This record gives sequence, C-alpha cells and structure tokens, in this order.
Amino acid sequence: MLLNLLIKDFGIIENTLVDFSPGLNVLSGETGAGKSILVEAIQVVTGGRALSEYVRAGCDRAVVEAAVEARGLPEVAGLLAENGIPAEDGEALILTREINRSGRNLCRINGRMVNLSLYREVGRRLVDIQGQNDQQLLFEPERQLHLLDAYGGEEVLGACAEVARVYRLCREARIALEDLRRRTADQARRQELINYQAGEIDGAGLRPGEDEELEAERNRLSAAEKISRLVADCYLDLYGGGPSASSLELTGRALKVLDRLVELDRTLSGVRETVSSALCQIEEACRELSRYIDGLEFYPARLEFVQERLDRLNRMKKKYGRTIDEILSYRREIAAELLEMEGREQEVELLQQEADSLSRKLEDLAHRLTGLRRQAAAALERDIARELGELEMAGAQFSIMFSERESIGDQGLERAEFFISTNPGEPVRPLSKVASGGETSRLMLAVKCILAEMEGIPTLVFDEVDTGIGGRTIRAVALKLHRLGRKRQVICVTHSPPVASLADTHLVIRKGEAGGRTRAGVFSLNERERIEEMARMLGGGKDDRAAMNHAKQMLEEAIAAKSAG
Repeated sequence: MLLNLLIKDFGIIENTLVDFSPGLNVLSGETGAGKSILVEAIQVVTGGRALSEYVRAGCDRAVVEAAVEARGLPEVAGLLAENGIPAEDGEALILTREINRSGRNLCRINGRMVNLSLYREVGRRLVDIQGQNDQQLLFEPERQLHLLDAYGGEEVLGACAEVARVYRLCREARIALEDLRRRTADQARRQELINYQAGEIDGAGLRPGEDEELEAERNRLSAAEKISRLVADCYLDLYGGGPSASSLELTGRALKVLDRLVELDRTLSGVRETVSSALCQIEEACRELSRYIDGLEFYPARLEFVQERLDRLNRMKKKYGRTIDEILSYRREIAAELLEMEGREQEVELLQQEADSLSRKLEDLAHRLTGLRRQAAAALERDIARELGELEMAGAQFSIMFSERESIGDQGLERAEFFISTNPGEPVRPLSKVASGGETSRLMLAVKCILAEMEGIPTLVFDEVDTGIGGRTIRAVALKLHRLGRKRQVICVTHSPPVASLADTHLVIRKGEAGGRTRAGVFSLNERERIEEMARMLGGGKDDRAAMNHAKQMLEEAIAAKSAG
C-alpha cells in the first residue's frame, strides 16, 4: 500500500507531500490543474519512463519518493533479499527516483542504489496503474490474451511460461540445425575435394627419401654409357690390353728391378715394399673395375620409369608440399578433417532428433495450454458478465473467441479476442468495433476488479476511469471502486462527484501563481472542504447554496451506501 508520495521540482509541482490512506483515495481538481501529474509521478517512482521534460523549469533535477507498506508480499521480500537490500520488518519500503536534466537518472530502494530493471521489477509488484492509454490497449488481441492468462492464474501462467521456454529452445535448435546444415552443404564440396586428394596421395605410395634415391638412380642411369666407356679405359690403363704397356705391367717391371737393387743395397728395401704394395692395390683395383664392368648394364626402360616417377612426385609437391614429408603431413591433416566431417554428419542427425523431440513437446504443451485457456475463458466470461451487470450493463453479452495461429509461437497455438454486444439481440462483435469510451472504461474496471484478487498487487491507480460515463451508471462505477477499495488500495483521478463522494480520502490538486511562477500542490480535504470541492465539481461553488446542498446530500448518501456494504 502506498503510504505517501514526496514530489520535488516535478512538472509544475515545486514541493509537495501527499498522504494516502487504505481504501478509495480520490484526486480531483480544476481542468488543467495538473491531475495527471500525480499519476505520472507514481509511474516514475514505480519504474516508469523518467523523461528530462519532467524536471521543473529552472531546476537541474526532480525527485519523486514513495513510502510503501510492503508486508505480506513475499515476492518483493525475495527480490530485496536476493540483492542485499536492507528491509526491516514492519518498516516502510522507500523508493526514490531522481531525474537529472542531463539525462542521468538514479534509482534507490531504502537508500541503496539499484539498477532500473530491479527497481522496475519491485515497483510493478507494488502498484498497478490503469491509465487512459491502457484502455486503448484493451482493444489489442495480444493484450486480451495476456489478461485471459492472468485470470487463469498460476496454472495457466505456468503453462504459458513452459510453452515460451520450449518454443525458445525449439527455435534455437532449428537455427543451429539450419546453420549446421548450411555448413555441412559447404563441407560436401570440401569433402569431395579432400577425398580426391587423399586418394591421389595414397595412390602414389610415397616413401620418405624416395625422391632423393630416385634422383641418384636417374643420374646413374642417364650416365651409364659414358661411365662404361670411362671405366673400360681406366681398366685398360691399369691392366693392359692396349698397344702400350699398362700400369700393372710397368709396376711389375719396376718391382723386378727393385728386387735386384735390394740385393745390391738393402737401403732400397723400403722403396721395394712401397712399390710391391702399390702393385697389389693396382691388381685389386683392376679386379673391382672388372666386376663393375661385368655388372654395368644400360636400361632405357628403367630410366624412363624413374623419370616418370620423379615427374609424378614433383607434380604432387606443387599441390601438397615442398617435400615428401610435407605431403605425408598434409595427408594426416586431411584425414583428421575427414574424421571431423563424419562427426558433423552425426551431429546433424542428433540435432535433428533433438529439434523434432522439442517440436513434439511444444505441440503437446501448446495443446494443453489451449485446454486450460478455454476453461479459463468460460469462467472469465461468467465473471465479466456478472461485473458488467453491476456496472449497469446487464444486457451485455461478453464472449472470448479463439483463432489458430499459422504455427505455434511463444504464446501458444491460438489468439484470443474479446467480443461484446452491448445491446440485447445484437450479435457479438470485436470489442474494438463496438464499445464506446464509457463501455470500455467499465469493461476495464470489471477486468481489474476480477484480476485484483488474483494478481495480489496492493495498490491500483485509475486515471479517469469514469470518462464517458454519467447518470445512474456513474453511481454503479463509484460503488464498484469503493468495493474494490475494501480489498485493495485504490487511487482514482476523477471529475465525477459520485465517485468523489465515496472516497475514504479526498485529495485535490490546486494550481496558483507566486513570484511569477506557476506552482501546483496536492492537499487532503476535511469534511467542509470536501463539500465545497464537490459543489465545484457539480458546477457550482461554495457560494452556490443549491450545489452545496447537493454535495452535502451526496456525501450523506455515500455514508449510507458504505454502511450498507
């Protein structure tokens, strides 16, 4: 319950403290006095938009502060506890909103600075404001569906939340699946290329060092004929067989001469041994050359094969790496990539199964929600018909019509739209095409009366809910507001004397001029002042005896109506 509201430098209000009471609080005032300012201040202090235009001209900031009785509101207590905000049992909760002309706004709860989202979350659990714009929102089917769900209570709201949750998961799974499929489609082309490359590398049967061995063999094969001729010449020079003496023959002659010399002079024995060793080495070299010549053959086919193999290896080096080791390393890389691609295909299959499972679950939940909504709609139709009867619309017919969406969304499978007939015998039609301003006000009041018990919000604010209503109907609306005030605190901006007469607290906003500036203030009226204000609302004033008597009579009737319940 809202205990009081401090407003400083807000609009044309310089500084005023407004005290509220339980029950029905009514605010009246001359046209243009600024009655809407109080509603705007309550909107701001409970988390609504804080515009820099609200700051009083010539001031740097505006402050709106509310003291709220929050006992018996476990959700509010939980939010405060979760965020470490001090809150003593039995003490008022203080909400403070500071609006700076520079655009930097501050939110405090019990003196602790908090972010706007938390501040707004607390505020919406304390006060529900029903302005004239909200009556226009009542024409929107999405808003009507929301009201139906709120009426359905925890079971319907829980089902709504579950549908929204699973819809979000389903949508995320579908998006992930499409993305994965797109990547998989791109991968198919890549996979085809990799398979070709892997096949080409594998088919080549590469062996580390093979290229070096082949190049050496090619060089040898290419020079085989020349090598054969040179080796033969060398052999002839060493072993003989030509017109001149060979090295072997000459060395043998020299050794025979040395044998005779050693007999004559033993000092030449070392030279003889050296020449003897040389002769043995020449003989061994001749035997090696003979064996080499015997094994040396020229293979043109082998040379062609080696050259073709080297050409193939060089082509693969241009594609896959500078060396055979690099080519084999690349082969291992694409093998790992292929393995990953195979895993991605399995991932697509698993994600498809998950998306299908979520879709089936969403469909089941949506159909369950549909059933709950239809049950709630039947009950809401009965309750609104009863409330409209008490608001002088006994002949009205109210229905909730359902239509299927093209597909299941985060709000389920269906739309809901309010249909009404305000005249007996006329068919029901969409609310937006039938109801007048006064009828819409009464319908919104009926909905709020029904939902007040269910939502548990302690304070309801109505901004000129009596617009377009007069005669006997306004009396019914006034009684409805009074009865609602027995269950919740009601703050109502009104221009209607019957509504004002049933107030438990009557506030008035007055505008005046002082020091060349316009100033407005909110005041609580005593009994005599109430009679004078109501006389003004009736079109007279305190000097108009008829208006004063009428006002006094209305207050006496209001007292009797309150006593009668």
